[in-house]
Amino acid sequence: MRIAVRLFLLFNLLTITASFAVSSDSSLRAMRKTFLQAEQYLKQDRESDYFALADSLKNYPLYPYLQYQWLRKHLDDNDSILAFLHDYTDSRYAPLLHTKWLTHLGQTQQWPTFIQNYKKSDNSELQCYFAQAQYQNQQQAAALETAKQFWLSGKSMSTACDSLFETLKTSASFNSDLVWQRFQAALKQNNSQLATQLLPLFAQSDRKMADIWLKLHIKPHQITEPAAWKKSYPDAGILFAHAIVRWLEDDPQAALQAWDAKKKSFEIPADIIADTEKRLGMELAFRHDRRAYPLLSEYAGNDESAKEWRVRAALSQQNWQDVLTAIDALSQSQKSEDKWQYWQAKALAATGQQQQADSIFQAIAKNRSFYAFMAAELLKQDIVLNHQPVLASNKEISQLQNNSEFQAVSELLAIDRRPEATRQWWHAISELDAHQMTVAAKLAEQWQWPSLAIFTVAKANYWDDMALRFPLIYNELIQDNADKQKLDPSLIFALIRQESAFDEFAGSSAGAMGLMQLMPKTAKQIAAELNENWSNNYNLVIPGTNIRYGSFYFKKVLNELNDHFVLATAAYNAGPYRVKQWLPKTKSLPADIWIETIPYKETRGYIASVIMYAMIYQHQLHRNSFKISDLLLEIKPS
Repeated sequence: MRIAVRLFLLFNLLTITASFAVSSDSSLRAMRKTFLQAEQYLKQDRESDYFALADSLKNYPLYPYLQYQWLRKHLDDNDSILAFLHDYTDSRYAPLLHTKWLTHLGQTQQWPTFIQNYKKSDNSELQCYFAQAQYQNQQQAAALETAKQFWLSGKSMSTACDSLFETLKTSASFNSDLVWQRFQAALKQNNSQLATQLLPLFAQSDRKMADIWLKLHIKPHQITEPAAWKKSYPDAGILFAHAIVRWLEDDPQAALQAWDAKKKSFEIPADIIADTEKRLGMELAFRHDRRAYPLLSEYAGNDESAKEWRVRAALSQQNWQDVLTAIDALSQSQKSEDKWQYWQAKALAATGQQQQADSIFQAIAKNRSFYAFMAAELLKQDIVLNHQPVLASNKEISQLQNNSEFQAVSELLAIDRRPEATRQWWHAISELDAHQMTVAAKLAEQWQWPSLAIFTVAKANYWDDMALRFPLIYNELIQDNADKQKLDPSLIFALIRQESAFDEFAGSSAGAMGLMQLMPKTAKQIAAELNENWSNNYNLVIPGTNIRYGSFYFKKVLNELNDHFVLATAAYNAGPYRVKQWLPKTKSLPADIWIETIPYKETRGYIASVIMYAMIYQHQLHRNSFKISDLLLEIKPS
């Protein structure tokens, strides 16, 4: 029976045509129904019934998807898999099936077949299997080299690498140095679990120091306690610096005091001293400590992030001459960014060089960014949007829509497989040129799929179609809830655009859901405040519910933070607790400086984007309710 099924499938694969043309809407609907029934037969392992239906679907756009589902349940059927990979080599399912098949071959140790069909991959699991296959195929040196690379990564690897590591351990090249190197690499990656697992591999003479390394990694404050190893251990200085860097995360002030007091007691390599001082400087800059600037001036080196934090350290003290000096040390690519151009102009203006400042402001005000919009207001000019719609003809859109890969997207949407349709979309556009991608973005817009339109036109690096990038979808819902909460609708549009790009099914790794990315726990609290029942978290994917609850929540946060839009936006992203930690301690700060010196890169970018989007949406809605300075109120001390 199994051989007959294999031959039947192979015959199907070899005789299909490349065209997915469908004769009419009625036949398409019939095929759709047949497809769903065939899937049911697959789930029920009714193979004869499945093949009876599958044979009638060979011209249906989702036929490769259907066959893929059968083949991934029959990974030992090498002939049928090879036929599928040949006939559907350009489909999204060929690489997926190939990976699953190779994994199966590795798990079952079919090394000759594995080597014959392996292609260079970034998949570490497949790389480990390939190294094992090489070892069994008299290519031991290459296999052990791969094993060492993974061993020294400091990362926990998949179980597929276990056998490879066992092979490495029994080889002549394995020694105690490799154990130390993996142990220290694991600690550098903050992978204390892996470091702990490595302890039994240490020789008795090394185990004691490994235990001390691990203890100080977990409890770095203990570095100040007296210990004999500080004088006898050759790498005592390296261990001391490691503990100081770890301590920074919990108590930077104590770490800095310990470093300054004890660093001369140890022999520490110059590169480690420089790296530790740089990290101390950045941590102090996060906290607006005036000691950050001199530290970063000496130790930032070529680290672009450290050099940027040197600018921010000067900004937090509003030392404008230091700002100019620090900006001058940035790379040319950094200096050309609107952000650092803006701050250079602000510093020039503050040091009495207004004419030069205005010249820079004029240059960046022609752009479309948070910093450009602030520059435009300083110059008392309107913001520039430079709307240039995508030029895509109906013929081009129709041709793309009739492409087999996009037909597959359409069918996946028709059978309510949104996640699979999204993945198929990204596969479908992967080989398109920039213009074709803009056509695809217009197709997504026609399909009322705004998030894909936004992301696709961005992938095409086309930034000037304001209608495509900033749609007015859900306008009525947003206007209604803005009125109820006494909010400007531009602000709600901006939040939705930043949070989900108008994907009502958007979800985050933390569990936030829907257009305004609300946590179910937050939604439940809001429901109680609104005297509503909350029985189903998936109500958050309903646009009306999500916008209503999200608007209510943002207004609540705004009220709690004294109607300060910047603080409320920061809290919407990072939480009120963190925002209160970031407030200045002694004197007020201008909002633009406060935003620029927030420790979290994500939150800095988030606030800048939301404010920029709010200004764009105010223009889209033909409103003139606020200026950017109305949103950028001074940040007062906590």
